Amino acid sequence: MMNRKCIVISGCPGTGKTVVAKRVADILKLNYINLSDLVLSEKLYRKYDVERETYVVNLRKLNQRIRKIIEVSGGVVIDSHYGDVLPSRYVKKIIVLRLHPIMLKRRLVERGWRTGKIKENVEAELINLCTLNALDRHKGKVYEVNVTGKSIDEVVDEVLNIVNGKVKRREYINWLAILSKDDFTSLFQF
Repeated sequence: MMNRKCIVISGCPGTGKTVVAKRVADILKLNYINLSDLVLSEKLYRKYDVERETYVVNLRKLNQRIRKIIEVSGGVVIDSHYGDVLPSRYVKKIIVLRLHPIMLKRRLVERGWRTGKIKENVEAELINLCTLNALDRHKGKVYEVNVTGKSIDEVVDEVLNIVNGKVKRREYINWLAILSKDDFTSLFQF
């Protein structure tokens, strides 16, 4: 296929994807795309799921659009919690930003999110959902960065080191093994 590919910055909402992806795109002089915004603005969805309060993406339309963008732009940085839906041939690396679930809950509460959506996203972070989905489709291209307690500059530097091939060893975060029983209990108390 083509040389030009996507760098995907993934992770649950609240992990810092947007800020990091924009900075990485700026430094690498690549176009930035927020996948959710693209799906909504170009109506690349099939329907709205009322129960989950989210749109169901039309993968065929989305992948056609991404292919055209890559062909024209020469590569992009994509910001998305569902970057795993992209065909592997378009993806250079997927970097999943991970945040301690207690910090994630705090950020989502501060943003005024509904309790149900907070629980859904904290659960997704706890079970490594973004990473597992990415690994399912993109195996050797997936990296995690623990953003807990780090500045944006530190996270951007880690991401750039991964993109530039300076990081060979992959470490995956297992919050379930790290959290205390009290921490775990507090995550779902509102």
